Amino acid sequence: MDIGSVINQGLIGMQKSQSSMYQSAQQIAGMAKDGAGASTQDLAENLVNLKVQQNMFDSSAKVVKTANDTIGRLLDTKA
Repeated sequence: MDIGSVINQGLIGMQKSQSSMYQSAQQIAGMAKDGAGASTQDLAENLVNLKVQQNMFDSSAKVVKTANDTIGRLLDTKA
């Protein structure tokens, strides 16, 4: 696996997490708007999903940062 594909996979992970966070946030906002129709279980599931996706986003960002740092070290070594 080359560095470019590692960076690409990290970016894909970040995009998927961001999309899932957006969906959960929209559902939470919809529950607040509707009021009585929202169950506490649905709210809790969406809040947990937000936290899980935040952790996944952060992990994917660390993958991208590490790959970027590796490229920098390789370029410094070559120069």
